[in-house]
Amino acid sequence: MKKLLVFAVMFGILISTVSFILADDQSLTVIIGQDINLEITPNPVDFGTVVPGPDNPATTNGGLIEFDADGSNVDVTVTVDDVTGFPFAGATLFLDGDDPIGKSWFLECVPEDDICTYVVRSTVPTLDVPVGTSQGTYLGAITYLVTGSPPSP
Repeated sequence: MKKLLVFAVMFGILISTVSFILADDQSLTVIIGQDINLEITPNPVDFGTVVPGPDNPATTNGGLIEFDADGSNVDVTVTVDDVTGFPFAGATLFLDGDDPIGKSWFLECVPEDDICTYVVRSTVPTLDVPVGTSQGTYLGAITYLVTGSPPSP
């Protein structure tokens, strides 16, 4: 009986040892999906108090609009899709002196240690308030179309 017990214990130790000898690796796979994080600042763009007319120097005090894609993992394109609200819609709001509709900025993913980094892009908004515009506070919006594409290798 003692021999059988000793044999069982030794067999268990041998099986445990063989288990460690026969250890195998398990491979890992993951697919990372597209992730776009875009911060547009400031929000809102505040032109302050202006008077009607294109010669008013205060119409340029909208500051800078900045686009930052930090935290994304793709190349990001930002395009102005629409401008709404009087006096912003039409031919009165400009970005870098141009009609904003269709204007776009490309934020390229520059990989550093497998993490995308980006250069912040910016534009200067200006506003020409039409002569005769009534006094008051006016609100509008810029609608952006944001798309992503895989970074270039």
